[in-house]
Amino acid sequence: MSSSLKTKLDRKLNSYAPLEPTDKTKDFLCDFFKILPPDGKKNLTEDVSGCANDEKLRQLVQSIRTGLLIPMKAQGGKTPTEITPSPRSGVEDSIENLKSLNIEPISRSSQSQLRHHGLERDGNKCLATGKYSHRHAHPRNAITTHLEAAHIIPFALGSFQANNSETVDRHAKIWVNLRHYFPALCNMSFTSEQINSEKNILMLDSQIHTEFGQFRLIFEATGVTHQYRIKTFPDTVTGPIQNLPRNRLVKFRIHKGRWELPDPKLLEIHACIGNFLHLSGQAEIIDKLLNDFEDCGGLAPSGGTKIEDLLAVSSLSLLPSIANETPDSQNSTEQQRRPEKQDAVSGLSLLPPNVDETSDSQKSTEKKQHPTEKEGRLRAKFPDTENKPWAS
Repeated sequence: MSSSLKTKLDRKLNSYAPLEPTDKTKDFLCDFFKILPPDGKKNLTEDVSGCANDEKLRQLVQSIRTGLLIPMKAQGGKTPTEITPSPRSGVEDSIENLKSLNIEPISRSSQSQLRHHGLERDGNKCLATGKYSHRHAHPRNAITTHLEAAHIIPFALGSFQANNSETVDRHAKIWVNLRHYFPALCNMSFTSEQINSEKNILMLDSQIHTEFGQFRLIFEATGVTHQYRIKTFPDTVTGPIQNLPRNRLVKFRIHKGRWELPDPKLLEIHACIGNFLHLSGQAEIIDKLLNDFEDCGGLAPSGGTKIEDLLAVSSLSLLPSIANETPDSQNSTEQQRRPEKQDAVSGLSLLPPNVDETSDSQKSTEKKQHPTEKEGRLRAKFPDTENKPWAS
């Protein structure tokens, strides 16, 4: 079935005429098809086939970028504001149907209990490195670290203003996209109300959490129940991953309590998006877009950032993405916010993103390590380079 779908997709895309040499519409859709599960491939192929012209294909790409990829990656205070509508048939009905479910927004009120359950389940250890929480019971000579509860489906995708029709609409559009391309979410009846559940979190070293949250570190299934291979990419920060197992294999198990282990289907969705971001070069593109927006609060000085892309993110809803072990850390972050400013493009009131624990020197290093789109596409395609750092 997959081969016939690919043939149908190629037949449609082979007639696509790029607007300019940098137009990657065809590559984007081909790469996205590669990483999707079988039922997601079917839906994408139908979407592409249903596009009446090249402009509709470009609109489809923008709807996936602004209504799925950017919301998933834009953690640390940014949430999508403008989402390009999908040209696929019936999408408006799907949005209205999801809104009719009256899904409630999630909050931080249950975070302390969720962390406690995660620590108990995971034995007070990081599931990637095996390091122990420095604040909880551990062997005398154990290596310890700061542990955080990392959400697989980001917390920001479940937090919205229930009394604001725009945020409710935005929330529905994102989840319609997610459920359309990853139908497993429908099959397991997973909605944003379940983001704060044990099956959607894993306890990770704080620095590993950052890499996981930015899709620079993923857990790929091995065929053995709850065993995963940790995969990193050329732009992964090298310091935190030095303590990963040499064979990159980890096995999850319940140490104590009756809490669910991280759900394999949710981890598969996270891995699919991580692989696509790097295979397609979108990781570098979106990181640059978010950095430009964060630095300038609007258009990049060079004018190189497209208005529709910049309007896809906003720091109106400052939602911290890290569920730390210390609840008070959120309060201290709130106090560090700078005065708000206004976006000259949209006229929206903007607040800068939350202050995280990464030093300025670390942030500077991370920006320098980002590959170009061409490098990202080439190096992500070769297995022998996927776990190696970029050359300095």
